[in-house]
Amino acid sequence: MNLPDNVSIRPAVPDDLDAIVALWTAMMREHEEFDPRIRLAPNADIAYRNYAYHHIREGAAVFVAEYLDKQEGGRQATHRRQVVGFALAYVARNLPMYQPERYGYLSDLVVAAPWRRCGIGTALLDCVRQRLRREEVAQVQLQVYSKNVAGLGFWRQQGFDDFVHGLWAAL
Repeated sequence: MNLPDNVSIRPAVPDDLDAIVALWTAMMREHEEFDPRIRLAPNADIAYRNYAYHHIREGAAVFVAEYLDKQEGGRQATHRRQVVGFALAYVARNLPMYQPERYGYLSDLVVAAPWRRCGIGTALLDCVRQRLRREEVAQVQLQVYSKNVAGLGFWRQQGFDDFVHGLWAAL
């Protein structure tokens, strides 16, 4: 699937953090509606900013989907850039009793609601896959909340299948 006109994927930079945090927060607010056990801490946005910044600084596979809005106006054209999605993945070390020793962990992939179902998520995932292959990683893992029906459908469409089922019990 091709990307929409004027949308491109590029590596994230620290200047993208405001947009990344806003997209992540919006995603997590949607997730909170799926299940009352999903609750963000009071300073979740600050914690996620630090988390994302760490991975950008360390050179992890962090990509943004950016829309470039070209406005023609008289003699000068103006360009407004808007981050409409992002992916954050990194190489993780497996526990020493398991193989493979390293695997890719896709922490987050988010596309803003108005931009979903037009190929941006697939394009972001393709960039993550290419990057992990360059790092000689052969598998990628991720977590999806069980009540995130749309997310489960997307990931299965992308070739992911069930691996581990997480369970929860209140004490």
